[in-house]
Amino acid sequence: MVGIVGSAVTVLITPIVGLLIKLEDGGPIFHAREFVDCDGSVRHYLKFRTMVENADDLLATDPSLRRDYAAKHKLQVDPRVLRTGRFLRKFSIDEFPQFFSLVTGDLTLVGPRVISRAETHRYGDLLPKLLSVKPGITGYWQVNGRTDTTYEQRVQMDMYYVDNRSLRLDLLIIVKTFWTVFRGEGAY
Repeated sequence: MVGIVGSAVTVLITPIVGLLIKLEDGGPIFHAREFVDCDGSVRHYLKFRTMVENADDLLATDPSLRRDYAAKHKLQVDPRVLRTGRFLRKFSIDEFPQFFSLVTGDLTLVGPRVISRAETHRYGDLLPKLLSVKPGITGYWQVNGRTDTTYEQRVQMDMYYVDNRSLRLDLLIIVKTFWTVFRGEGAY
């Protein structure tokens, strides 16, 4: 039900978000982000595009950006992010197209954060444990520091969730997600 409602909201806001992105740089509205699924396969989910089209090339050619990115897989001050993208990220609007993946069953509402192939080494021996649980649109890490944490803390939070997942914890995370998004905490 949440996936259907979220998908409907996504359809309604796409013309507005799309217009803002198109006016700023003329590129595509959506970005397909890869993630490693429970079976180890690489899949993709959609997000509203928040960065310039050649964001990966800019990262590859700038050693200082690459070094900073390697620490968290995020940049606190990221020159690749569009002005529209900053707003979308602050209130997690860029994440709305993930509701389509909730409807298809690729993602769950609450779970560990999705990871890309490049991030799998960060989990070391804990990777099978992480992949034993379907990744979620929101999760323990997202409501407990988000991007204000180190990557090691993120791994610990993902493991905490896997070890302690329950309906009660999921409901708490959902409630905290609304508060975190409303306040724009930990987003950049």
